[in-house]
Amino acid sequence: MIGPVLDKIIGTDGPDLPGLRIKTPAGLPLATLRARDRSDTAAAPSPPLTVHLLWVEGDLCRLGHLACASFLAHGYDVQLWNYRRPTNAPEGVTLRDGREILPETRIFRYQNGSLSAFSNLFRYAVLARHGGLWADTDVVCLMEQDALQAAAPDGFLVSERIRGKRRVQLNSNVIYHPAPQRGDVIDLAFRFADGFDPARLEWGDCGPKLLTTLVDQWPALAPTLMAARVANPVDYWACPRALLSPRTRLGPDTAFLHCYNEMWRRAGIDTNAPFPPNTLIGRIAARYD
Repeated sequence: MIGPVLDKIIGTDGPDLPGLRIKTPAGLPLATLRARDRSDTAAAPSPPLTVHLLWVEGDLCRLGHLACASFLAHGYDVQLWNYRRPTNAPEGVTLRDGREILPETRIFRYQNGSLSAFSNLFRYAVLARHGGLWADTDVVCLMEQDALQAAAPDGFLVSERIRGKRRVQLNSNVIYHPAPQRGDVIDLAFRFADGFDPARLEWGDCGPKLLTTLVDQWPALAPTLMAARVANPVDYWACPRALLSPRTRLGPDTAFLHCYNEMWRRAGIDTNAPFPPNTLIGRIAARYD
């Protein structure tokens, strides 16, 4: 019940319903991606938008392969950064050496073995240097790259709902940062994450918690903030159950589908296993993979 209610509340103008206030980072409104009229630029299409993904080592899992394939299908220039080249990247993906961004000695993990902590540091580093779009390798793209550039030319951060709370937080799974500058929110995120002691990190410290805190403290640095349904339409606590359900449907404002790979791991479900064809993730995989 709470999901549909929140979606109604945090639309393009971020209004509140009577008796129910939703807290957003720094009190800023949340938006959705709506393509602008491009008739004046139809003769000069934009070059493909670069999307950066990271797969530290080994071959891509089925979910990671689907993520790459979905971005390719929508016209993106897919740059897959890695430290041990995967052998099964989809044709059209450009493999990039992660050592160009951070040395291999910087790789570290959470205590549960997850590389998500290092991924947070890497995403800020690559975006601060190159700009473009960042997506985690458990994010499926559903929006054409030219439509994205037209709808959000100045970039954006995305939000997610918090279980049991009447507020949202930012998530670092999708970041569009087209024009990096010294002192911007991504530069600050990198500087903080770069100096944080990995041994003291807890889950999300340099991801959602860091981005949300930076925007709360310095709202003037915030780009457009997107409603949860843009990139995190299925709540993390509903994954992977909702993704593996034939009844789950996505709304028209969904540009990306975050599949929350960590929740699959916690549920003991293999992201290399075939996706049941009649489920949400199975239907999507049939389009791209």
